[in-house]
Parts: sequence; C-alpha cells; structure tokens
Amino acid sequence: MKTDIDLIPCQKEFFLSNKRFVCFKAGIAIGKTFLMLLKVMEFCKRYPNAQGLIVRKEFTDLEKSTIKDFRAQFNMELDSHKTVYLDNGSTIMFLHAEQVNPANLKNMTLDIIGVEQGDEFENDETFKFLRDRMRGTACPVLDENGNFVLDKDGNKDYFQQMNIVCNANGHNWIWRRWKYQPESDQFHLIEGTTFDNAKNLGASFIADMRSREKTEPRHFMRMCMNSDDEELTDDNVFRSFDLIRSSKLNYEVPKMCQFAAGLDVARYGDDKTCFTILAQVGVKKWKQVFMEEKTDWGAPQIVGWVKDMWEKFPFGTLGVDDIGVGGGCKDYLNDSNKFTVYGFIANEKPNGESPYPNKKSEAMFRLEEYISKDWLEISPDVFLHEELMSVRYYYRGESAKYIVSKDDMRAHGIKSPNKVDALAMALYYADEDKVFEVDDIIVPGVTPSKKKFQEYAITTPQ
Repeated sequence: MKTDIDLIPCQKEFFLSNKRFVCFKAGIAIGKTFLMLLKVMEFCKRYPNAQGLIVRKEFTDLEKSTIKDFRAQFNMELDSHKTVYLDNGSTIMFLHAEQVNPANLKNMTLDIIGVEQGDEFENDETFKFLRDRMRGTACPVLDENGNFVLDKDGNKDYFQQMNIVCNANGHNWIWRRWKYQPESDQFHLIEGTTFDNAKNLGASFIADMRSREKTEPRHFMRMCMNSDDEELTDDNVFRSFDLIRSSKLNYEVPKMCQFAAGLDVARYGDDKTCFTILAQVGVKKWKQVFMEEKTDWGAPQIVGWVKDMWEKFPFGTLGVDDIGVGGGCKDYLNDSNKFTVYGFIANEKPNGESPYPNKKSEAMFRLEEYISKDWLEISPDVFLHEELMSVRYYYRGESAKYIVSKDDMRAHGIKSPNKVDALAMALYYADEDKVFEVDDIIVPGVTPSKKKFQEYAITTPQ
C-alpha cells in the first residue's frame, strides 16, 4: 500500500502495517481518524469486491463525526443504509455498535475493518464478534512472483485486517490485548503523542495543549501524552496501581487457616456465575486463593459445585447475592451445617452505624480499603482487574456515595462485574474474630499465649 502524503513516523507505521490487528493509540490531533478512513478506502479501491466496515460505538458520534469526516475527505455520499459503493464492486458500510450483530451481518464476510475511537467501547465483545467475520477473499496473499501462497494443505491464503484508532484509557481491553498481553505478533500497537505531530499543527494550538499540563493534568496525560497509567476519572472506586501492587504481594497461606467464600450467581443469559475463596494469612490480611466462573448453570449445579469446593477449602462463611437465582441457591445452601450462609442484598441498609447508604457501597469501599492498604492479595487475573476498574460511584445528596448498579452498567454496554461482586461478598462476611497472631504460633516446648486462637494456629515453624 502506497501513499503520497507526507506522514510522520507513527502515522506511516500505522498506514503501512500489514499485521492482522493494528491499533493506533495516540494523542489528539495526530490524524488517527483520517488515516483509518484512508486506509479502508485505499484497500477497497485496490481490491475489487472488497467488503469494508467502519464502526463507532454511538450512533450520534458515527453520524455527526465519523461519517461527516468521511464525506469531507473523500467527497462521497452514503446511501440510506449508510453504505458507499465503489466502481470496482467494493463497498464500505458504516455501523454503530448496536448494529454489529448477527442480524445485520448475517452471512457477511469482511475484508477490512476500521474501528473509530476504540476506547469508547467498555469491553472487547464487539472486537470478538468482528474478528469472527474477518474471512473475506478480496485480497489474495501472493509471493514475489505473483503466485498464490499456499498453506501445508495446499489451501490459498487471503489477507484481512482490522484497524483500531483510539485514545489511551487506562488499563482497558485495548491496553490488555495490544500492550500488556498480546496473544500473537499479529497484534501491532503504534503509539504517539500530540506533540509528535507538532509540525502539522499551529503554534497556538501546541502552546494551548502544553498549558493544560498544569491546568488539566489528567486530560493532558491521557489525551495529549497518551498515558495509560494516569488515573483519569475521579469516580473510579479502585486505582490500577493498587491492583497491580495487590496482585504481587505473594503472601504465604498458613498450613491451617480459615477461609471465606463469595458466590455471585448469574442474573442474565450472558452473565456468568462466579465463585471465589479467600484464605486468612494474618491479622486482618487475606489472600484470594480460588476464583472460577461457570456459564449456563442452574441452582442444583451451582449448589453441588459450592459444596464440592468446601471439601478443598473448608470456608466458614459464604456470601451469596440474595436476588433471583442467587436467592434459590442461598436457600439450598442454608441447610449446610459446615458453613454459615449470608444473603447479600445490595440495596439493604448496612448493619449498625455506617457512612454508606447500602451494603453494596459498604462492601465495595471495604474491598477498596483492603486492596489499597495491602490487606488483601488479589488474583493477577487481568479480567478481574478490568472489572475492578469498571466499578464507579456517584454522589446522591451531599455526601452519600452510591455504586453504579449492574443494570446501569449493562445499559452503557459494560459487562457485569461478577468476579468483583463475588470477591466483595467474600470479604464482607469474612469472620476475622478467629484470626491467628504471631504470638499464637505453636512452637514445640513453648506454651501459646492465647489459647483461644490455637484452632487456627500454624502447627510447625515456617
């Protein structure tokens, strides 16, 4: 692919990349949208009968920004279905996120895809769906002699590509897939700052952007300097640096200790049931030792699973969301004489004096306290960290902090934080009265100082 446009290095790297999944994550005013549209257009012009797709999350942004830019840059009009038809038989469709589904893309294969403002998507569900459609045959893979490249079974190969342009947005799904844990060398990340493109921007604009380092540091770090690590919103309950530190605490689990469990039961068809277990590793210190999810399981299966896990981790307390199917599971589990079951009702008032308006808020901010103070070691699971970073709060009245509900999260396309809820309930009902202390370690020939804690004491020196 060639271009006569004078591109700066990061722009050129993005435009010329032949990897399957290309992401251009950079500051504002660096030309991301134009280059993505140009790349899709050039591909469709070069390869007859190619099927291109441009996607943006919200309809309004697609209509008033992305399509408007396309019309201005290429002087082309879309039909009533938001589709452009090229003379060589290629087409380019424009869809918003809600239209990216089997009904609209049934039996359709795509050759090239452009995702505008990928940071607007809260998770990778749209990416995964589009990935399954990337099987077009408009662009054959040829060798230097113009012959088809064949695989070991003699099958022809074809090239397809997805191009994502975005701003930094913390440790989101784009950061995970392209920067933290790319699954193959076909995930190509290109990064840049606003100031990399200074030669194409006015001096007044550059000066204005630099002034925001002092007046709006969060905006500056994310939108100009392309920072992933800067905490960008004041309404996040958890901070990414706390989560990373917590997952690396490496606490040792005593040979004899008590366990606490939490069970978040799926409420919707695409939800998962999550079960997690904590081990007490010290005075007011816990470690997440088990976390697993199940899909499409009914109450009998879930109950059997929980009881089986007790044999391995004999937890004394179990917090269960007491809503819908969760309430049924709680009722089934209540007959156990091995552990105490607590039904967790999110909107219920906390017991006793509490600064929080409901148990949901109290549980989440308790979880945040334990993580930020290194009282809890969480799993290094990146999906758990993503869910934790999706939990937000808002104020109602003068000072009451409410957690954004699951229903509101779903309405904004955010996946239900099942792992977080299970973890929060496990900690909320954990019994800390029977904790061992250093003085309680049983050493041969030495009488323990506090006999009531011997049940959970370490029986041999560590």
